Amino acid sequence: MSAEQLPLKVNGVVKRYRQGSNVIEALRGVQLTIRPGEFIAIMGASGSGKSTLLHVMAGLTDVDAGQVLVDGRDLATLSDVQLTSFRRDHIGLVFQAFNLIPALSAEDNIRLPAVDGPELTAKVNALLDRLGMRQRRTHKPGALSGGEQQRIAIARALVCDPAVVLADEPTGSLDSVSGQEICRLLRELCDEQGRTIAIVTHEPHVAMWADRVVVLKDGANLTEFAPSDQRDPQDLAARYQFALAPVSEANR
Repeated sequence: MSAEQLPLKVNGVVKRYRQGSNVIEALRGVQLTIRPGEFIAIMGASGSGKSTLLHVMAGLTDVDAGQVLVDGRDLATLSDVQLTSFRRDHIGLVFQAFNLIPALSAEDNIRLPAVDGPELTAKVNALLDRLGMRQRRTHKPGALSGGEQQRIAIARALVCDPAVVLADEPTGSLDSVSGQEICRLLRELCDEQGRTIAIVTHEPHVAMWADRVVVLKDGANLTEFAPSDQRDPQDLAARYQFALAPVSEANR
């Protein structure tokens, strides 16, 4: 499969930050390929580079070396204006804090990134129906629960039919029940509509919904595995912790 057919491909990406006189290498040659219709979870300890990787994949952060290809386009070749337009049309973003506009209704928040046209209303209606939010379309974010706000944020991410949906800790602000509802929704969108989804999470019970778990450590690929090989979230957590353990400890 060529890069042009892939929703997202990360080739040897390096990202450095300066802290005073020190240089911190947040990403060290990360490699990642996401296939069409695949749901992946990116895990790692605090400081592993997982959120930096998501920001790089979204074109929100420049890279110092390597390539990020989304729908076959190298993000580094786009001007700021081109990148903004490309991100709107090809990358759906979902954040832990929802990032909805408080003064706008749920429906208007969904419409926000899209170019208005005759097909937009039908598309918004279909999303509201699929996400079970039609009866809440006129409500502003302050009148919605956390789970409902995240559903609207997901609809907003989908309204432009992006090549890939990137979610940064999408359940982090939700209670466990609402969090599992959001995970189930993402899984269903992947299975029913062939959506390509990548989420950053530190929660094993969230990663269990993915097709593949990619583990980062110190800004580099450490390992990856299929959650379907694990019996339950506790089993996945044990596999994850074993991967992060120092070699001497893991070999005991």
